[in-house]
Amino acid sequence: MNINIPSYEILNLESEDLVVSEVGISRIHSKPLLSALRKLSGHSVMAVDEVSEIFSEYGLVPSCAFDFLEAAVGMRRDVGEMFFEKTIFVSDWNGKVELEKLLRSELSTCFEFRGFSDDLLSLVAGKQYFIVLLCESYDYHAIKQIYFELAIAAPESAISVCHRMGDVFCIGQPYMRSIGNPCHFCSVDKITNSERISPARNSWAKLMEICRVNHIEVPSKSLTLYQEIVTIGAIIRKVKFYTELGNSKLYQDNILQASYLNLVNGVVTEDVCVHWYMCDCLSVA
Repeated sequence: MNINIPSYEILNLESEDLVVSEVGISRIHSKPLLSALRKLSGHSVMAVDEVSEIFSEYGLVPSCAFDFLEAAVGMRRDVGEMFFEKTIFVSDWNGKVELEKLLRSELSTCFEFRGFSDDLLSLVAGKQYFIVLLCESYDYHAIKQIYFELAIAAPESAISVCHRMGDVFCIGQPYMRSIGNPCHFCSVDKITNSERISPARNSWAKLMEICRVNHIEVPSKSLTLYQEIVTIGAIIRKVKFYTELGNSKLYQDNILQASYLNLVNGVVTEDVCVHWYMCDCLSVA
């Protein structure tokens, strides 16, 4: 079991020592406890045994120290184990924001940052990972190949494709081969097929179909700094929804939704995806 360690500050005043956290302000009279707090500072998650070892190192009774810090700073035990062991970000992001640094500052769960050219299959084979394919450039055939290779190698993992669709940024629904829910290409192929049959005003679908036929990337203009920050923030919220224990409630009808961020007004909408009867995921499920 893990211990979640919230952020806090230690204030060493002339007359007393204080620890300040989201819970409030608490006086600390124990020097060993202060030493343990300094050693724990900077960690967001640690195993119970590791935390107990630190308490014992400074002569503290682990159970008593934990009970005090639970009330003082909000330290808590995980109420249960999350299904996903780790989050894997696979990205070709080359924006203004330092993506990896921002992710590390916001996500408390274990994750790795990889590129599309890395050996991803051996990394995820047989694992229960939450895999995010964050695409600055959208190459239909390249993404489709790695998407289903990952799904076959790690059927218990969830795969979410995040990419731009004109003035909208899509955070795709997680696809798990083991349960056979609709995949990313159920949505994309359905949109492009509808555009071929009954042309509408979906310029992204038209452009995507042209690029798909010609095996080239879908061109898109760079995001502004504001759009990047809002987009990454939406991705982080979605990843936390699936990988962290919090206040969000997960139900059968909201757990496998796609999110669409309007890059003009910042509004986020959710959509339930359905199977596209000609999609490849039906043959690999």
